[in-house]
Amino acid sequence: MSETDWFPAMIDMIANVGFPIFISLVLLHRMENKLDAVVKALNDLTAVTEARHR
Repeated sequence: MSETDWFPAMIDMIANVGFPIFISLVLLHRMENKLDAVVKALNDLTAVTEARHR
């Protein structure tokens, strides 16, 4: 689903389930992206520390 397809879906979601639930879903999505970045950083750090110990 492209970014332009999200807007009508967001409007429908606000109308159907309410603003608080919509905001919760948006924040969960943002947190998931940030957690993915943390996992990547930890994997990179692990690779660097393993390379130093060889």
